[in-house]
Amino acid sequence: MPKRFQIGPLEENTENWLIIWAALLTKNKVTLAKELVGLQVRRHKAIIQELLENAAESRGLDPDELFRKLLANPLYLKESQIDQDSHKGQQP
Repeated sequence: MPKRFQIGPLEENTENWLIIWAALLTKNKVTLAKELVGLQVRRHKAIIQELLENAAESRGLDPDELFRKLLANPLYLKESQIDQDSHKGQQP
């Protein structure tokens, strides 16, 4: 079962328009917001996949392995930052 998470608070103007949009569709704003987030994730899946592959490659990991690590710990990339100074002066 998917975990619940909270989004917000939204900017007042954005929330007002979300309420209006949901009312016009005869939905509640939480349902509409959930649908919109799902839509955006599906729309950007190829970009997200590319970012995952690049991040995995730069860390010497398989993309599936990095996927699992990020699911287990969303802060994994921050906690395991690549040492940028070690790459200075090297030719691309």
